[in-house]
Amino acid sequence: MKGFTKLMLLALSLGLLFSCHRRPLFDLEYTHYVRVYLDEELKNVTTGFYNEKHLKPEYSTPKVVRVVLCHPETGQVMAERYLQNPGSDERGNYLDGYISAGPGEYKLLAYSFGTESTILRNEGAYHRVEAYTNPISSYLYGTFNVKSRAEGEKIVYDPDHMFVDNYENLKVDYKSHIDTLYNENGDYFTAQSIVKTYYIQVTIEGAQYISSAVALLNGMGGSSVLYTGPEPNNDPATIYFDMIKSGTEGVSDEMISGAQPTDPVKGVMYSNFGTFGKLESMNNELEMSFDVITTDGRKLSYKLDITHKFYEDDAIRHYWIIIRDAIVIPPPDPNDPNNPGGNGSGGFIPNVDEWQDIETEIII
Repeated sequence: MKGFTKLMLLALSLGLLFSCHRRPLFDLEYTHYVRVYLDEELKNVTTGFYNEKHLKPEYSTPKVVRVVLCHPETGQVMAERYLQNPGSDERGNYLDGYISAGPGEYKLLAYSFGTESTILRNEGAYHRVEAYTNPISSYLYGTFNVKSRAEGEKIVYDPDHMFVDNYENLKVDYKSHIDTLYNENGDYFTAQSIVKTYYIQVTIEGAQYISSAVALLNGMGGSSVLYTGPEPNNDPATIYFDMIKSGTEGVSDEMISGAQPTDPVKGVMYSNFGTFGKLESMNNELEMSFDVITTDGRKLSYKLDITHKFYEDDAIRHYWIIIRDAIVIPPPDPNDPNNPGGNGSGGFIPNVDEWQDIETEIII
């Protein structure tokens, strides 16, 4: 009896084995493997730092890349896929997956998806997909000297890094199996960022008097069309970013905070800011404004023409803008009854006066 039972179970198992099999969830004839590497050698973000001790920008590898295949003439999206499978090898990090599309010619566009400040519009057409950033909040707008910005320019947040690659002459042939899409060189795709991160450092005298500082830089590109690569649109914008106070070489932060009012300490303000690029049409109009609130409640605004700084070797090779001996923060008046913090000991006053534009010759 036991033998008969085993025989029946064996026959049943064989029947199930030959009657059932796994079926693919996609059509092998129209399925294509896609891999997109991410070029994460980002100056002042992941490499090439001016000062290793200074705070670095937050960065994380993108988790999603959108791949679209577009009509070669109209640019209309014909197929799309969000790659979410991460991988890594000796070439770096990548995302891969499969996209379904029939035989034909396409324009391929691949870009990272889901950044915080860089947002997209016109995603339905190859030639119109555009990255940009929103204007700053009304609250922030009211915290600095609006006279310091370029007339008519919008003030926006600086962009996050967005990685892009494209191929305008992709030919997809008929295959009875899953094939792989390659770029014009017969290789996997490699997406590079359309955003540059600059490091800026400004030497200041009287660093102990600074409570907070922000910067506004005009003449920057406010957006970028993805398929053109890292080229800004003629869309002037002023970029807003916070400045960080620190000591210079041989001058510690403790020395800055503990200095006496009669002993101005030389320190630095620094920051990292992202941009789609400098507009070449505004070569003579690149102005940076620094709005400083002092420990005793004064509001000071400094303007610097930094046009030529973008053509110096540091800026071209490293994206460093180093401004030396540029800003002097005058000490508080200890006899001013309206400034309880006039002794330089701190005591930030919420009800500060109007902005004071400092008229002084800046040596850069």
